Amino acid sequence: MCLLCFFGEQFAELLWVQQQGIAAFCVAPPLLLAWLLTQPQRTWAAAIVGATFGIWLALPTLPGTPWFAPLLLATGLPLPPLGLAWLVRRDGQLQWPPVNFPSGARLLLAMGAALPALDVSWIQAWSQLFGIQYARNELLGLLLTHAGGYLLLVPITMALTLPHASRPATVLARDIAIALVLLALPLWLWSPLAGVLLPSALMTLSASALLLWMLVRFGLGGGCLALLACGVAGMAYSLRGAGPFIGLRPHAAALSMQAWVCAVAGALWLLSVALEQQRAAARRLCDAYRQLSDLTGRILVVQEEERTRIARDLHDDINQSLAALSIRLSYLKRGVEEPQREAVAEVQQELLKVSNDIRNMSHGLHPAMLRFTGLASALTGFCQGHGQRSTLRVHCDVAPPDGLGDARELSLFRIVQEALNNVEKHAHARQAWVQLGAQDGHCVLSISDDGIGPPCAHGQRPAGLGLISMGERARLLGGKLSMQPREGGGTHLEVRFPLPEDAR
Repeated sequence: MCLLCFFGEQFAELLWVQQQGIAAFCVAPPLLLAWLLTQPQRTWAAAIVGATFGIWLALPTLPGTPWFAPLLLATGLPLPPLGLAWLVRRDGQLQWPPVNFPSGARLLLAMGAALPALDVSWIQAWSQLFGIQYARNELLGLLLTHAGGYLLLVPITMALTLPHASRPATVLARDIAIALVLLALPLWLWSPLAGVLLPSALMTLSASALLLWMLVRFGLGGGCLALLACGVAGMAYSLRGAGPFIGLRPHAAALSMQAWVCAVAGALWLLSVALEQQRAAARRLCDAYRQLSDLTGRILVVQEEERTRIARDLHDDINQSLAALSIRLSYLKRGVEEPQREAVAEVQQELLKVSNDIRNMSHGLHPAMLRFTGLASALTGFCQGHGQRSTLRVHCDVAPPDGLGDARELSLFRIVQEALNNVEKHAHARQAWVQLGAQDGHCVLSISDDGIGPPCAHGQRPAGLGLISMGERARLLGGKLSMQPREGGGTHLEVRFPLPEDAR
């Protein structure tokens, strides 16, 4: 902390000390505040002593420093950062980084107005005590110096020391190149060569692209770092009669530049709060969607297990009981007279129909053919059986790639099953086409019909439970489902997902 404050004060005096006797940015108190906000409270006393000692070491090397400055620093300047750090730690309404507008506004007022006002008041009180009077513009310069330091250096320092969701894990060379290109635009427009081409308002707006890009890419710390670079360059230009406030006297231009920096810093703070809220809402939405997707996947697994159990009960228990009843009816038919024999035979035929219906239902709930003969035979048999049970004629052309696995084959079979049931119930179609194959490293399943078209084309609800189930199964396969009108009328539904490496 001692070395940080020592070199920080040296840097802060570079711009104005020779011309006006006032630094461009106050460095030591913001660095102390950032340290207090990020470190345990047991280190605060050592940090305050180190910061004060570092400034004491720097003061003799700075021309124009009053002799009572060390006493001034030791007695008052560390107190405002200490008080704000204590409030942030104790008060739940003050948070860093600011994640809501009330908290952000409180911190903005504290760092941009309250702390600078306390610092300047303390400096003015000691100066008057020893007969030194500051002019109004000098007090304004001191106020802007401290406000700019707090608003810029605290976010930059904390962004470098605290993990933050809006800060990327790594800084790419592309990011550095983009930042340098965007920084070159205001630096060129503010230079003496190009400064006469644009009015001051447009010249200050030339830094907007850099500030907004850094804010979005790197968070509040990145935006403040870009603003610090623009502010330092702008004030250096202002002292040479150039910069965005060309035409003003150097001192007035530099003060205008400081005021612009503080105003833009406040805007960046508020924009960062909005970005943090948007990112937090997006993270919550992604987490909720992930949890919902996991829940849907587990529901589908439970559904398949329940279907298997029901199919087993239908086939092993109920169907076997019906078969036993049919056998008993056969014995009963032999012992009755001819008129009653025909009635028993009719009952036996109805019983056989019920048994066949239960068998078909059992196979629909749990396609045993899929396990024993493979996906191609199961889909072909299902399409043929579907055509026999209804007026819908189904054309099946399937050539599934090898190595899909049982889970993927079952999901594809369920999608075809649900799609054809929807076509039969809602599409009013006469024909349907089922195609399955590999294409460019992807497995592609398409179901088309010559019906009335997608539901959304007729003002109906586009997403029923069947379509939602098919879309979720497609997501679990790692792909997506798309539905669109078919050329010539009808609906074309497609499921596409990447094949595993061993199946390509």
